[in-house]
Amino acid sequence: MKFLTEPLCYATNLVMFGSRYPENTYEDLRTLDATMPERFYRYLSNSDISEEDGWLGSAFKKLFRDNNIALHEASGHLLTFQWGMHTNTFGIALWLFLFLLSHPDALLALQNEIDKAIKEDFGDLESFIAGVNPQVLDRPCFAMLTSSLLETMRLTAIFIALRVAQSDVQLKDRGDIVTVRKGEYVLGNVQAIHMDENVYPDHRKFVFDRFAHCEHREGRLPTEGQPWFSFAAGKHLCKGRYLAIYELKLVAIIYLHLFDFTPVSNGSRPWWPPRTTRRNLGIPRAEEILVDVRPRHEA
Repeated sequence: MKFLTEPLCYATNLVMFGSRYPENTYEDLRTLDATMPERFYRYLSNSDISEEDGWLGSAFKKLFRDNNIALHEASGHLLTFQWGMHTNTFGIALWLFLFLLSHPDALLALQNEIDKAIKEDFGDLESFIAGVNPQVLDRPCFAMLTSSLLETMRLTAIFIALRVAQSDVQLKDRGDIVTVRKGEYVLGNVQAIHMDENVYPDHRKFVFDRFAHCEHREGRLPTEGQPWFSFAAGKHLCKGRYLAIYELKLVAIIYLHLFDFTPVSNGSRPWWPPRTTRRNLGIPRAEEILVDVRPRHEA
């Protein structure tokens, strides 16, 4: 479902890095070969810094020049930032829609929630887009959308958290005590806690409203205080988590409000479950899924 992720990539890059940023970065990220850093040379080598470089791009270019960072090194840093900003966001967006397509009740519930919020709070989609911001999308009127995103991340997060013990500590393990010495490495299996039936009943199922009935706390995720670690935890908490949630909510609202989706089988093989590739890091990558897209509203 490239139609989901390519516009998301282009729009985010345009806002942050301006109109002079390479437009073909989406395909570059999908390929991710050794030549990719060279794509940034022209963007970074421009002698002037202007509004056309975007607010973040301008800051990057100034930082690199003030510290005499070589062009190939600056390109590598920019590539790393691009990869971190987009890769898992693409995966979550894809899996959210895959789960919704395989759960028509969830898809209908989210469309109804989104339609109602747009109509009652803004009047129409154009007014919504003109006035949207992270605080707007944090409102309780989007509780099921928020829950669906967090549930998608609970089911698809596959990374392992690595930490170094800063002091001796004792961990409880079903009545036993495990001693961790200062300086030892600890691997935290995020997927294990996310798939613990005692913590998340029906842990293998996509329960779209699992977090929808939690107490609403402005500026805080409903998973806060629960063993949910898709954004990591502690001082290593994902720095871009608010941007990621904002991007994902916005793209979901626009697409779910405007279109109906029906998956299309590819030959004799059913579309669900989609096959994943071995090139995974953080969020599993699924193969492309064909869908029939139809407008929900008359022009």
